Amino acid sequence: MALELSSMTALHLVRRAVAAVAVVSGLAFAVSGPALATPRIDIVTEDYPPYEMAAEQDGLRGFDYEVATEAFRRMGYEANILFLPWKRALNEAETGRAAGILTCAHHPDRERFILFSDPISVFTNGFFVRQAHEGPDIQRVEDVVGQPVASMAGYESLAVLQNLGATPIEAQTTELGLKMLAAGRFDYLMGALEPTEYIIRREGMTDEFEFITLTTRDFHFCFSKKYPGVEELISPFNEALAEMRADGTYDAIHDKYR
Repeated sequence: MALELSSMTALHLVRRAVAAVAVVSGLAFAVSGPALATPRIDIVTEDYPPYEMAAEQDGLRGFDYEVATEAFRRMGYEANILFLPWKRALNEAETGRAAGILTCAHHPDRERFILFSDPISVFTNGFFVRQAHEGPDIQRVEDVVGQPVASMAGYESLAVLQNLGATPIEAQTTELGLKMLAAGRFDYLMGALEPTEYIIRREGMTDEFEFITLTTRDFHFCFSKKYPGVEELISPFNEALAEMRADGTYDAIHDKYR
């Protein structure tokens, strides 16, 4: 389904025609007209709690969703966020049918069609273990080779473990993986901190696990190079993001998810 695109030309006209003032004989008269609609900007993403949520959960839509929506609002746009499978979302950005993807990590393969914003959030990869677990000192992913380890079926982390020569157990879902870890089926569950912690809180398992951090990567708003007028969007977006960090809005959004 093709996405309806906002016109950059229309945006400039809107910004300049919000209020017109005529000066006659030293007096200023406001010129009124029909209400002008806020220009819309089309964005694609996938369902990835707690970053972006296709369905509202307890009044929340995801911290990246809220941060980006507020940043574009400060720029004078209404963010229209469409949830798609990840590969289709990438295609919409690559072809310029969407302004960009909310959100993605930097990867050299994406530089061909993506302009990356300043960091909007982070992604932390590592291992979950049971509280008070005693085991070898894990500092690299290679350190769990030969240990009872697991990851989720279809996840990149599962393939990483397999390629290293480990024999990971495949958990069909993160929820199931956490329950298997708690039951002692294995000692290490490889996955991402932020989405897994969200599930841990939702499942009422907050005091059952510890996390071993391996790597941390930035997530960005990923602007499409083919989107009309994209060069005029990146700097204002980064400025809005910096403003939100400075005035406390960014932290206030993230606090709702902790």
